[in-house]
Amino acid sequence: MKITKKLVEKYLRGEANAEEVKAVQNELDNNQLNLDEWLPASEWHNVEGHPPFEQHDSIKRSLIKKVTINDKRQHIYTLLKYAAILLLVGTLGWEAIQYWKKSTNTPQIIAQLKKPATKPDSPSNFYYINSGNLPVQIDVPDGSKIELYPNSEVKFADNFSSLSTRDIHLKGKAKFAVAKDKSRPFNVYTKGLTTTALGTVFSIDEQLSSQTKVRLFEGRIRVKSLKSEPNSSPLHLEFMPNEEITIDHRRLQIIAEERMNSSKFNRRGFYAEKQNTLIFKNLALKDLLHIISQNYNVKLEFNSEAIEDKYYSGTYENNPSVFRKILSDIQELHHITITVPNKI
Repeated sequence: MKITKKLVEKYLRGEANAEEVKAVQNELDNNQLNLDEWLPASEWHNVEGHPPFEQHDSIKRSLIKKVTINDKRQHIYTLLKYAAILLLVGTLGWEAIQYWKKSTNTPQIIAQLKKPATKPDSPSNFYYINSGNLPVQIDVPDGSKIELYPNSEVKFADNFSSLSTRDIHLKGKAKFAVAKDKSRPFNVYTKGLTTTALGTVFSIDEQLSSQTKVRLFEGRIRVKSLKSEPNSSPLHLEFMPNEEITIDHRRLQIIAEERMNSSKFNRRGFYAEKQNTLIFKNLALKDLLHIISQNYNVKLEFNSEAIEDKYYSGTYENNPSVFRKILSDIQELHHITITVPNKI
């Protein structure tokens, strides 16, 4: 049935039959009737009073229901729109606050990460990284202390009770005050080297790409190479307090050495390699001969008693055969015999 303006007016006057009423209500329910087209606002304003018509109350309820539904939908849409805006603003605000905190706060000096154990019975590892500008103090589970220098990191187990050794892995520079435990040696692993102590204070610096410097303050330590390099001898050194050594851990050669000589004169000797020049000063012969054997990959034979309490000073230009000149000068000065049976 076609809905016309005349039919709508008839419907509103209550003169429509049941079929016409049903057709008009169906149009109203489906929002297919444009009331502004059929009943302009100007005409509504000119209507005087509210003329009664059949089914007035049911039609009123139907219209109110339609308006309420549309109003609720609009209200819900509005609430959702503002909720979305508030969520977006809140999220952006939170991200801005976090960025501001990161950009204004001083960087944390230590970053610690605990890695899960690979086995139920094995201990986890602690990682410490010093990204600040000052050394930081780290407590080791056995009671030892580590002073970790800037741009350095260490790794060790969170519990040594089930382990036979106390192993520390170092990158960079650190000073160690080792708690005494003769049943568990304290090992510090660096590039190509292991430094072992039972109870002592020492420092290790491997921040230069090819060199590792070890200095002993108290007790005794032992430094050895992890593996032999081609054309070089395995490294094995022992230290007394206030002694220091610098090692090229790539070539396993001694670059510098400072020793406290155990003699009545309390001489302090050192060795250094600077600008292709070898410098020896008051260095005990046993230490000097060890440097030659290590750096030039030669095996030396001599009488150990003959070199006791003997020292040497000298300067040489470094070259592959300079060790022969050094040995010749030592033999002439100290009247001892040193032979080189063959290269190692």
